[in-house]
Amino acid sequence: MTLENFYFWAFGLSFLTFGPSWILFARLTMARIERQIAQDGYPRPCPWDGPGGRALWYAYAVGLPIGLFNDENDPFINVPLVRRYATPADKIRGFVMVVSGNIFVVVAVIGGWYLGI
Repeated sequence: MTLENFYFWAFGLSFLTFGPSWILFARLTMARIERQIAQDGYPRPCPWDGPGGRALWYAYAVGLPIGLFNDENDPFINVPLVRRYATPADKIRGFVMVVSGNIFVVVAVIGGWYLGI
């Protein structure tokens, strides 16, 4: 197996993990949390949504502990409010999305930089 073939397999598998995890997180976790927050009369915790980017902020807020990569005072999302509505299953889906997304980005950057693809 050549390095290019290995890269394409790694890229494909990382995308096939990240893509569905993004969709599942957005539909099962983010939509439910936003609905419950709205029912309780709070404003939307993440007002900005670039092309699907709101799901990333929710995933970091829910899937990672408060700390270096999950600032409690994030200017884009109300982390404490979102975490209050998250279930254990939401935390798992968020963690899977964050990890698979970071692996996908690393594989894509390494392939583009090292292999010139």
